[in-house]
Amino acid sequence: MKIEISKLRELIEKQFYEKNVPREVVQKITDYLAWAEMSGNSTQWIIKMFGTEPMQDIVPKYEMKIQKETPCSILLDAGWNNSIYVSQIATDKVIEKAKSVGMAIGWVRNTFSSNCAQSYYLKQICDEGLIGLACFRSPWAVAPYNSISPLFWTNPIAFWFPTHEESIIFDMATSAITYYGLIVAADKWQKLEENLAMNDKWEMTTDPKVALDGAIYPFDRWYKSSNLAMMVELLSGPLLNSSYCDYKTFQEEWGWTFIAIDPNILLDLDDFKTKSSDMVKTIRESQARNNEEIRLPWDVSQKKYKESLKSGEVDIEEIYLEKLGHFKK
Repeated sequence: MKIEISKLRELIEKQFYEKNVPREVVQKITDYLAWAEMSGNSTQWIIKMFGTEPMQDIVPKYEMKIQKETPCSILLDAGWNNSIYVSQIATDKVIEKAKSVGMAIGWVRNTFSSNCAQSYYLKQICDEGLIGLACFRSPWAVAPYNSISPLFWTNPIAFWFPTHEESIIFDMATSAITYYGLIVAADKWQKLEENLAMNDKWEMTTDPKVALDGAIYPFDRWYKSSNLAMMVELLSGPLLNSSYCDYKTFQEEWGWTFIAIDPNILLDLDDFKTKSSDMVKTIRESQARNNEEIRLPWDVSQKKYKESLKSGEVDIEEIYLEKLGHFKK
């Protein structure tokens, strides 16, 4: 169902204001959720308001604070503040530091909820002429290769590079399906494809509700993706003196790592953009198999975002508009 972006923002804001969430926090969250829907991130947008940790219900334990800071790094103790809000603060700090010293890294720990799509924050880094990298971990969802214990989260990792035309974007989970992919499928009574998840008896299942009590497989069902997930766990857990592999202990410690690099420390930014643009052009003009179109990872999301921006509307399924109260008189 088509809905104006401005109306969508009103519906989102109302949910948070009813829970007395501060205006500054609400605005940053709404900015993200509107962007995610415009980009077609179906498992990383408003569903986060109605899943296992509804973000509008999050109550901070104390004020966010800087736990450690250097000229090129910052570690934020979130104090259970909303993850999107704290991640935005970290992103702003990382951009500021990278533009000052050439490279910066930011960490966020001690919060309970997803900061959603990493590419949202990396876009802001890239818009400043910087290269962005990010990764994220939280408790229990994915079983390592040959394990039956869900020790990792979906542990996404993302990159964003500036070019003269389209940015180079790569944002992926290291799991076979995102956790909220299970939530969405369960909401719609849809079956999963085979070999995505297991039940609590550690047998393959296509029932998303059953999978929620089991575990998700690594994306290639092999040791390579499992080991990549472990690298994300190290960068966003032990490195922050934060939790790791906390299998259903409910320590509620989620961690993120943001990195920004100024290409000017190696070569002129304009020269880097030229080379990056040429690389994309080379790939797009390469010989395609069976004359199929060569599609790059960001094509669909960027197309959807531009279309929404131009029309001023987004297409949202009625089930979620109903949850937002759109049909109430």
